[in-house]
Amino acid sequence: MVKKDDEISVSSETKGPLKSFQALMGEGEKFSRDKLYIKAIQSYTEALDLLPQDDDKSTAKDINDRLNGLVARSACYLKIGKNNLALQDAEESLKSNKEFTRGLYQKAEALYAMGEFELALMFYHRGKKLRSDLREFQLGINKAQEAIDNSVGDPNRVKLEASGDLSIFYKNDEEDAKKKKKQPIGYVRASQRKDTTVQRKPHPPPANPKTTKQLLGDLYEDRVFLDKIINNTTVTKANTKSGDAIYQLASDGIDYLDGRTHFWRQQEPLYARKSLKKADNDDENYAYVQRELEAIDELQNTDQFVDARRRAHRLLEFCERLDERKFSEKQPVIADIHSRLGNAYLELGDYNKALDYHFRDLTYATSKNDNDRSSRALDNLGRVYARSGQFAQAIQVWERKIPLANSSLEKAWLFHEIGQCHFGLGDYERAKRYGERSYVEAVAVNDPVWQLNAKVLVAHSQAKLRQYREAEQTFEEALALARDQHDMAAERAIERALKDVRDQIAKGAADSPPDRAETTYDIKVTSDESIEYGDDDQSSVKLTVFGDNGSSGLIDLRGNENDPKKYDGLSTTLKKKAFDAGKLTKLALTCSKIESWPLDSIEITDSKRKTKQKFLLAESIDSMTSVIDLYPEGSIVEFPFDTRKDKKKGKSKTTQRQLSAPRPASQSSKKVQYTVTTKTGSAFGSGTDANVFITLNGNKQRIARQQLQKSESGRNPFEKGSKDDFKFEDVDVGQLKTIVIEHDNSGTASGWYLDAVEVKYNGNTVKFPVGRWLDTDEGDKRISLELEPNKKPTSKTSTDDSNAPNAVDYEVTVKTADKRGAGTDANVFLSMFGDKTKTERHELKETMDRTLNRFESGATDRFKIHAPDVGKIKTIRIEHDATGLGAGWYADSIEIHHVSRNETYKFPVDRWLDAGEGDKRISLDLEPDKKPGQLKDSKSPDTLAYQKTTKDPKGSEVGSTTDANKKTTKAEEQSASNKPTQYLINVKTGSALGSGTDANVFITLNGDKQRIVRQQLQKSESGRNPFEKGSKDDFKFEDVDVGQLKSIVLEHDNTGMASGWFCDSVEVKYNGNTVKFPVGRWLDTDEGDKRISLELEPNKKPVANISTDDSNAANAVDYEVTVKTAKKKGAGTDANVYLGMFGDKTKTERHQLKESIERSRNLFESGATNRFKIHAPDVGKIKTIRIEHDGTGIGSGWYADSIEIRHISRNETYTFSIDRWLDSGEGDKRISLDLDPDSKPTQSNESSTTNASTTQKPTKEVSNASKNEPTQATTTANQPSSDANKKTKYTVVTKTGSKIGSGTDANVYLTLNGDKNKIVRLHLAKAEAGSDPFENNARDEFIFDHIDVGQLKTIIIEHDGTGMGSGWYCDYVEVNYNNNTIKFPVERWLDVNEGDKRISLELEPNKKPAAKMASGENTDEEKVQHDNFFDNEG
Repeated sequence: MVKKDDEISVSSETKGPLKSFQALMGEGEKFSRDKLYIKAIQSYTEALDLLPQDDDKSTAKDINDRLNGLVARSACYLKIGKNNLALQDAEESLKSNKEFTRGLYQKAEALYAMGEFELALMFYHRGKKLRSDLREFQLGINKAQEAIDNSVGDPNRVKLEASGDLSIFYKNDEEDAKKKKKQPIGYVRASQRKDTTVQRKPHPPPANPKTTKQLLGDLYEDRVFLDKIINNTTVTKANTKSGDAIYQLASDGIDYLDGRTHFWRQQEPLYARKSLKKADNDDENYAYVQRELEAIDELQNTDQFVDARRRAHRLLEFCERLDERKFSEKQPVIADIHSRLGNAYLELGDYNKALDYHFRDLTYATSKNDNDRSSRALDNLGRVYARSGQFAQAIQVWERKIPLANSSLEKAWLFHEIGQCHFGLGDYERAKRYGERSYVEAVAVNDPVWQLNAKVLVAHSQAKLRQYREAEQTFEEALALARDQHDMAAERAIERALKDVRDQIAKGAADSPPDRAETTYDIKVTSDESIEYGDDDQSSVKLTVFGDNGSSGLIDLRGNENDPKKYDGLSTTLKKKAFDAGKLTKLALTCSKIESWPLDSIEITDSKRKTKQKFLLAESIDSMTSVIDLYPEGSIVEFPFDTRKDKKKGKSKTTQRQLSAPRPASQSSKKVQYTVTTKTGSAFGSGTDANVFITLNGNKQRIARQQLQKSESGRNPFEKGSKDDFKFEDVDVGQLKTIVIEHDNSGTASGWYLDAVEVKYNGNTVKFPVGRWLDTDEGDKRISLELEPNKKPTSKTSTDDSNAPNAVDYEVTVKTADKRGAGTDANVFLSMFGDKTKTERHELKETMDRTLNRFESGATDRFKIHAPDVGKIKTIRIEHDATGLGAGWYADSIEIHHVSRNETYKFPVDRWLDAGEGDKRISLDLEPDKKPGQLKDSKSPDTLAYQKTTKDPKGSEVGSTTDANKKTTKAEEQSASNKPTQYLINVKTGSALGSGTDANVFITLNGDKQRIVRQQLQKSESGRNPFEKGSKDDFKFEDVDVGQLKSIVLEHDNTGMASGWFCDSVEVKYNGNTVKFPVGRWLDTDEGDKRISLELEPNKKPVANISTDDSNAANAVDYEVTVKTAKKKGAGTDANVYLGMFGDKTKTERHQLKESIERSRNLFESGATNRFKIHAPDVGKIKTIRIEHDGTGIGSGWYADSIEIRHISRNETYTFSIDRWLDSGEGDKRISLDLDPDSKPTQSNESSTTNASTTQKPTKEVSNASKNEPTQATTTANQPSSDANKKTKYTVVTKTGSKIGSGTDANVYLTLNGDKNKIVRLHLAKAEAGSDPFENNARDEFIFDHIDVGQLKTIIIEHDGTGMGSGWYCDYVEVNYNNNTIKFPVERWLDVNEGDKRISLELEPNKKPAAKMASGENTDEEKVQHDNFFDNEG
């Protein structure tokens, strides 16, 4: 179905998915709720741009959408202080409808914000006249009238210093007193007297007016004006009616503005809070720093985080060079830059660096006892931890911030975020309590947004605690708040949650105990000292286990719960039965009347999941402790200058700040002490300020990029003439073969002259002479060197070995990634290491097409190198010298073509070479067809290139680690089949707004041998949060070998706040194969066909199906569908159910079973039988059906018993047994099934190939015989020969052309179509010669045994487009079988970049195919090749 132009985004600037108006409005509403008003404005603007600008072309819906978009954007403009733009949008919304109440209200709000109180009052009255039921207008009238009443004129015209100008207020009081009738004075007791005196408190002026002005913006003038009124004794004369009233109003106004200022200070840049103290002689530096800080903030506000990061690094280097005696604010400014760098790295997804810089900011703030800075740093640290899913660390950090939060608004936000983290850890009771605290603070400051957020958190927690009636009431209160705020997105979400809760109440869940599984926990308590109890006999300590399924309930730590003795707290191991909490997240100890307990740790062994985990205390237990949390080992946060020690040992608690995974136990078990000595030269300028790293390459292990940071002498290392020792412990590398010494070129004086390096370990001393510069301005400009023991390196410049006698031409193609900032201005060098020789450091300087700007983002550059013939290329080194402003480079791939031999080597890169990104490397060693992350061998390229080979008795080479053509024996192959296979799943998320997902994502791999069901894609190899907008995530796991991959199922569980996901593509790599699955669509219950589960075939993009409406087809017939749900507890479903039918004529997909023949209101209830009538095309004899549901609703799991389909006109009945769950939480977790007639799902061989020779026959229930009855139906193409077990030997010959680049790295498949049978997509993988098949000018033979296809009519030759050089020029294909030789000429490209761009051809014997252009005019015969996955006919 094609969408209307006004429903889709037609932005040509993005390649992401097209977004609808409603989707963009939803994005804007979400950003607005999150107070990201600039992003919200961008979303609203995009949404408005989709609508027709001409009213004559607009529908009524278009006009209504435009009005709603304008007022939503106007409200955001008000929030950021752009009152004029807010007024313009409000007035625009009133042009077409003067009585548009939301527009009237927004215009009144804008006028009020601009100080036009009288005009605002008029529009509030207009709105109230139209909608008297809306209390917003009455509130507006009240505040506008109050502002007018309390106004004392324009502050520019009224001289507050002259008492005569304002004495009218005092005079009025006197006149009023005279007019009043005197009351008789009688005796009044003191207790009856009302104290009407207004308590006057001091209001000191702002400590820093400039800071306050930057934070308040236009409201600053109001703050000054109110301050003048407060201090004018004439206007605010004490004990007078008008004086007290004016003072009280002004005082309240100042309190309000001061409270807002304090909160905004936490969000604003710190340089705006505390002005830099500029020295008289340092005006220039002061101005530069101030300007740069503001520029960095502007870049971050506009989401230019890469540029902000680079600019911040430059400013940091500048500030570090400043003399603190002249620039006294050096350290505070550096702390501010650290904060900005932390925020930039957070947005770029580098959580480790974000933590590092925010901890630096916190360290400075703590050392100076600066609460404002500490509050900011703790806030930022908590955001990094929460964003990366480390809720335990986020809680520890944010709880430290609570005492520093002074305003109610800040506390409302803080309590809500802490509650969300507890919710993520499964502690719903604590989440509820924090939500309630957040609500109290939000009410105190009268902030409806945080009142709504708090209510929603409380309600969700109550629902998780099965307090459904309380949750219903809380959701209703939240719904009222959302409606008051006109927050439509929140309304919809709350209404859905409210429906789910009411459904649970209707099912009786609120009145029944939870039906939860139990498990046994082995609890190991480690403590050398006992608990010191209080005097109370009721003293106790109990444990609660929390996980992703909630809590275990209270667990008594006494061995016998009936024992009157208290638990002594000493080390013990207990076995306790409790509710299954799921995957463990934290523990909690409930302590009653305990004085102290120096607990070491508690270790939990989950018998159900076979997991063991140790938990540590975040705080110590004392008499004030009631409930205390224990978090997993390695997640306790270490705070700078923390004086809190472990009470028993007096040591700081074990901590881990980094997000990276620890080393495997096998590597970390034995530690070795290393002492690295560096000797810096004594020439002028020999020292360096850069960061220095060393890599140790041994014959056992490798230690990568160990930073040499703190010298044992305590002096500044790497100074001219210095000798520095560095000690560290790490794994034993064995015999040290080589080292890599390098620096990152940072600092003002980064060039370094190094004399020598010495490494001592295990009693050995290994010396590495150097005697050269590591400097981008000296010699060969290298800042990274690989060194061998006792061998001085040669100082090479860009190689000039073009005159060598064996010199040949190489064509080098370098592709730079198409992403922002990917290009480089640095000089790029290439080295090649082959099996004959090597050629090093050729500068890639002049392109073949004479391009001026090389290595630009998205560019492909070609270079010609005349160099010695290195033989077969084993390894290359690509590097740059880090010079120029934008030196960082994101390289995509490199291709080297040996011109004379017509050999091509492909080297994928797909990563940064940047001293400021990832591992900071600017030099990479690459092997053909392997990404850098796949290199497992730690040997140097030289070692790889010259590794000695030996010959076996037959003369073949053995021992080469890079030989891809090793042959294995049958025994080896058999043992390999029992080994687990490594899978690498690459998932690309779209780049449109909202493309990312918070849901759990699963993949199912369906092969011809095995099947891997619902493997969760959880931890990305990058360590970042996966499935973010525009991200590319890799996931590795080991499992059984599935054989040839036929299809995958990609799905998510619809959990999390933002579960909708736009997936671009999925790529599966295993056993040297790469299989691509294009997706390019939403998996979202609110988008398109609302599906969150997709079955995908290789290289075939799925269609976005909605519930099919093909009832008007010319051949439409009636089907009666009977669905029986099993009679067992919980068997029914609330989800939407769909049916697809696949026959021998056609197919009809995804009919929703919505309205039953009996008009039943509740469908698919436990034990129910529902009948449906479907009017759809006649599919012929039904071969397969697909039954599925969309997983929506609280009770979506469904136990289906059977389905019966009756073709009414032919009176044919097909029965499909099911008898199983379709439930994402049961069994194989599938919610979609493909069924054959009279065959249970468990009986169908899901892993069998598509060339099965038999098909299950449908049954028929008829009263009379008929020719067309299904029981007699057979299919010619699937009819086996008389001897089905007899196999035929086939020899297939392929001839690859001799043109340049004719060979292919893709997987090639062959389909044989005969008059008896069909062999589908046979993989031509191993050629008989044992060589790599499909090389340039190669003739390859493939032999296999299979069923006899009879007379061969046609073949299909195709490849899957994988690999860097996937294009293939095929000369011909020859098939030999049963003494017949049939030739199929081809003589054309199968390449997506050549001719008609086809990679699949159907060929007839002795008939050359026509080269058709990609015009979409393919015949029906060509289109049908991949039309039906289930069609087995030829």
